[in-house]
Amino acid sequence: MILYIHGFRTTYDSYIATLLGNSFKENLISSDHSHVPKLAIQEFEEIIKSKNIKGIIASSIGGYYATYLSNKYNLKTVLINPSVEPHITTAQYLGTIEKLDGTTFEWEDEHLKELSKLWVTNLTPKSFYVFLKKGDKVLDYKIAQARYENSKLLIEDDGDHRFSDLENHIDKIKLFLK
Repeated sequence: MILYIHGFRTTYDSYIATLLGNSFKENLISSDHSHVPKLAIQEFEEIIKSKNIKGIIASSIGGYYATYLSNKYNLKTVLINPSVEPHITTAQYLGTIEKLDGTTFEWEDEHLKELSKLWVTNLTPKSFYVFLKKGDKVLDYKIAQARYENSKLLIEDDGDHRFSDLENHIDKIKLFLK
């Protein structure tokens, strides 16, 4: 089983989640997790333990969570335009956040503190395959490139944060997670 962890304002049925669900079928769990970092980690850990998760695919802030989980559980992990320092970059969004599905949540200082506690100092480079788009207007790809420099990287020109042509890379993702 593969666990998909979505980004900051998206949901379990986002573009990437739907694409992965169509590709991995019943072998994918797309989590609709809490926006509260410590609760989200608890939810992911329960899924990992109870569903025999063998790998993770994650996007944006989900990539930050996935890095922590990959390190803790020694799981192969695919990161799609990952957020490397969300405890810093999401500080600008404190307050009411509207998700892409129209629901809202409160993003608070406490959440930033919880995120900072999930920082992984020593990465295991062979555990990660990182997909980056230079055209990502939400996150600077160079920060993720530097963080995961010794991991397998796929860096493409142009594109967007959503990684809209991810379907072109599904076979690479499956092969890496095998």
